[in-house]
Amino acid sequence: MRRWPLVYQILIVNSAIVFLGAIAGTAITRQLASQSSVALTAFFAVLGLLLSVLANYLLLRVALKPLLVLQTVAELVAEGDINVRAGKLADGEPSLARLADTFNQMLDRLEEDTQAIERSRTLTEQLAQQVLSAQEEERRRIARELHDETLQALATLVIYADAATDAAREREIPALQDALVRLRGVADNTLGDLRNIIADLRPSLLDDLGLPTAIRWQAQHRLENAGIRVDVQVRGEGRRLNPAVEIALYRVSQEAISNVLKHAHASYVEIDLDLSRDDCVALRIEDDGAGFKFEPQGRSTGRGVGLFGMHERISLVGGELAIDSAPGEGTELRISVPLAGRTVEQALVAAPV
Repeated sequence: MRRWPLVYQILIVNSAIVFLGAIAGTAITRQLASQSSVALTAFFAVLGLLLSVLANYLLLRVALKPLLVLQTVAELVAEGDINVRAGKLADGEPSLARLADTFNQMLDRLEEDTQAIERSRTLTEQLAQQVLSAQEEERRRIARELHDETLQALATLVIYADAATDAAREREIPALQDALVRLRGVADNTLGDLRNIIADLRPSLLDDLGLPTAIRWQAQHRLENAGIRVDVQVRGEGRRLNPAVEIALYRVSQEAISNVLKHAHASYVEIDLDLSRDDCVALRIEDDGAGFKFEPQGRSTGRGVGLFGMHERISLVGGELAIDSAPGEGTELRISVPLAGRTVEQALVAAPV
């Protein structure tokens, strides 16, 4: 009977109670015919009610027990455990057993979809790492070629311009001398611009002296030259990090400084780099500029694309990036990259530079 639908079970139990009550009531009535019929009727009414309530309670408790199982499973799934299952409910209410089977099938599909999404996310991260690694390698190659070829050619041009200027001065050719002086000035400016481009492409300071020196040079060179006061604080100065973490933090600081120059209209920037902790490395960049209304989905603008790229770089090395900004209140950028834990170590190993 336990495999019958619940409505049939309730009907049979209540019919049995009525039937047994009728037989018992008839028999007892014959034995107690001399007593008051009102009292007897009340007695049997109360007794029948109690028996009916008790029988229905026991029946419903047994029949609806699978619902408690499903409720427990649903709560576990809501907490994030998609591996739990309701199990077979062959001895319970058929409709509840079918519901449990359907629920389990849904969880199976959810688990498969989740695993597929996780595989896709892992593949996307690996591809992104490869793209960033290839990008950094290409930047290194271009910087090396610019330094070894173009920069040397410009330096040679400056030497020739100086020699030609001396010759024009000796032969008293003022017009040629002035032209050569202007040429020398253009060459000097071009040399300076080219050195900045090479430093932006791949700073030798980062490879040779580490992250603090590279960030300090970049901040002072770019911000102070633009008339912006900058204060760089570093704790754990001599510590070297995984190259992937160093380049990620350097590129993010580079983008943050570019945003200050392009958008912030700031007069003061504070940079705090903490390498002294065992659990993570922390970087904070704060300016007193115009600020902006931060919209996480606002990726169509130049600033939005830059912020999205910063977030992706940090997430690929297992870190987190937070931005606090409001119009007229400046901007604070906080970055934290864990340095311990199996997942992070795997992320760092998977992110070569």
